[in-house]
Amino acid sequence: MSFNWSMGTLGYFPTYTMDNLNAAQLMHRVMLDNPSLESELARGEYQNLLAWLRQKVHSQGQRQPPQDLMKSATGEPTKSSYHVEYLRKKFLNR
Repeated sequence: MSFNWSMGTLGYFPTYTMDNLNAAQLMHRVMLDNPSLESELARGEYQNLLAWLRQKVHSQGQRQPPQDLMKSATGEPTKSSYHVEYLRKKFLNR
């Protein structure tokens, strides 16, 4: 259960954490599938990212539970290591 703070309702923080973990893992996978993605995004080109998300995530979202969706989209269940790697790069430049 997740609620939107802007609506004045309470949020469920574990879902926000899972969203961050999943987002980092999805980004890692899409960049493996499309090595030029980083430069495309830097140019403001989102078409390939959107196409990948539509194929791997959006079209499957109602058909699979979250962990099955993550496994089918990325090849593995949700792992924290991708988010930790993202945070290290962002805050420690490592």
